[in-house]
This record gives sequence, C-alpha cells and structure tokens, in this order.
Amino acid sequence: MTRIPVWVIMQPRRSTPIVPPLSVRTADAPIELSASRVLTRAREALSLETIPLPVPIDVWIEAPLGYDFAIVGDGVLPQDALGMARPTQRQIMVHESLLEQEGRFRFTCAHELAHCVLHTDLAGELSDLELPSGDNTSRIEREADRFAAAVLMPLDTISRQIARGLAECGLDERSIEILRGDDVRAVWLWRRCLLPMLATKYGVSRSAFAYRMRELRLPGGRRLVRPSLVSLLIAPERVLETLPLDRIRVDSGVPVIDP
Repeated sequence: MTRIPVWVIMQPRRSTPIVPPLSVRTADAPIELSASRVLTRAREALSLETIPLPVPIDVWIEAPLGYDFAIVGDGVLPQDALGMARPTQRQIMVHESLLEQEGRFRFTCAHELAHCVLHTDLAGELSDLELPSGDNTSRIEREADRFAAAVLMPLDTISRQIARGLAECGLDERSIEILRGDDVRAVWLWRRCLLPMLATKYGVSRSAFAYRMRELRLPGGRRLVRPSLVSLLIAPERVLETLPLDRIRVDSGVPVIDP
C-alpha cells in the first residue's frame, strides 16, 4: 500500500497576554473582603479547589451557606418587588418572574444575600424593585450591589479571564492600555471582543460586567475602564451605528482602524 505523506505545518503558539492583578478602592475593600469570605466558605465546605464560573450562588444560598431561600409568586413580596431579605431571620425570597432572566435572577439572589451578610443589624425586611441599581440609590443598596458584583465576578479571577479573552481575539499586552482609553478602539475591544465572552463566562448581563469593570483598578490605582466609556459599553447597539467598529481589525496583536 502506498503511503501518502502528510505534511504538518506547525503554527506558532499564541501566548496569552499577562494582565496585571486587579484591585478595588480602599473604600470598597471591606465589601470585597466580605464577598471573598462567603465564596471561600462555600468552596471549602464543598471541597472545591477553585470557584466555578458562573458562580452558582442561587444554589449555594441554602447549602452550604445556610440561609432559607424561596422562589415566590405574586402576593408574597411587596408590590413590584423582585426580591426581599430578612437579615435577622436569615431569609431570602426572589420573585419567580426572574427565572426567565438568568443573569438578573442570579444578581438578585446575590444582592439579597448581601443584605443578610452585610446588614444583619437592620431589623425588618429589605425589598428591592430594580437591580442592579444606579448611582442615586441608598448606601445600603449600593453596598448590596457591590457585594453581588464581587460574589458573581470574583476579583481574583478577572485578570486571567480578560487575558484569555484578549488571546482568543489575537491581541497582546499592548491592548491593555487601549482598554483604558476612550477612543473607538477601546469601545471595540470591550463591545466586540471582551464583554460578550466575559458576560457569558460569569453568567451576568453585559451591563453588570461593565459596571464591575468600572470599579476595578490596575497597579498604581489606574482605572481599568474610564467612567466616560461606560455609557457606550452598556448602550443599545443602535447607539454605536455611527462608530466605525466594522473597520477595526487586529494587526500584529493590536486593534487598528482601516482607512
């Protein structure tokens, strides 16, 4: 039998960019630490080596974390409420309508868990109508939002996942500085390259992930995302129609705009 030679062309292996460790502001560190402790407690109780992504916080609320958790229908929560926590009774309830919105459901679960972890000194019920919250909400709700983001998007996993996302798009370390910019290449990197992949990886909405990135810092206290860019990262696709995103391509590891 005649053997037909097979020629194997070895492609150069693409290296994964190194994204520096990320941190949060000193003011946010206590909430970040509380979220990390909850995750560590769950991981150790389940004998897991690492935290799985997406974080199954809706499953962990009851076991191993030990809170009473219920999905309820109309008439149980206050009118128009999506979730409710009773911190002193260690109870969490989430409206069944959110089961059709996985990212929103998991964020609501983590938000209500935040009340039970952070606000145990508050008697009575804490009900939430809209999640995640904007900047005009109370201190308690902002704390719960930050805790939920820290639980669902653990800080010590994000650098590695961003690095993988950049590598999958053929990008190198130089793109990290472009991520910090506010030009059209930064919009393309987040909207076309990173946000879709990372939101799916963490099981959250793209807007939730964009808000989380706004809070993170690179070494030296530099922001990972400029606040002025966030509105474009969460805007409907039609808002971006005037931007030349379709003219951007990757050239030698960085995004460039074709003339």
